[in-house]
Amino acid sequence: MPSKWTGRFDAVLNLFTSFGFFAHPSDDARVIREFARVLKPGGLLVWHGGSRDGVMARFLPRDWWTSPDGTLFAQEREFDTLSGVLTVHSTWRKGLRKGNREHRLRLYTATRLAEVCADAGLVVEQAYDGFYDRPLRRTSSEMLLVARKE
Repeated sequence: MPSKWTGRFDAVLNLFTSFGFFAHPSDDARVIREFARVLKPGGLLVWHGGSRDGVMARFLPRDWWTSPDGTLFAQEREFDTLSGVLTVHSTWRKGLRKGNREHRLRLYTATRLAEVCADAGLVVEQAYDGFYDRPLRRTSSEMLLVARKE
């Protein structure tokens, strides 16, 4: 982000799976540092994304479904516990048309993300079960963290 944005914003929003796609976790930490850099003192980071604990509690190695327009979707998933990377292989078919896609996403626990935030000068003050007004639970597949810049 431009250097002139340093200390410019009251809030930064990171909504759903727009985090964790970089190949190395140090790049994710750099993103959090940039969020902190552009926040004013006392500004808020609202971070929403997958919760490693909850996703793994409900892990499905494969599933499939048909959309209302008749497209068949199938997914196979692998999870590397050491890197925290979830790999999703997706296939779709509708009539004679078909396609494949693969994507990787690094999942974080609330604890680890709070540590990354702390290293950037952000203090996680609240952790919610996704967009629900209830505390984050071990089985929450999504989490919403609210962090304040010191």
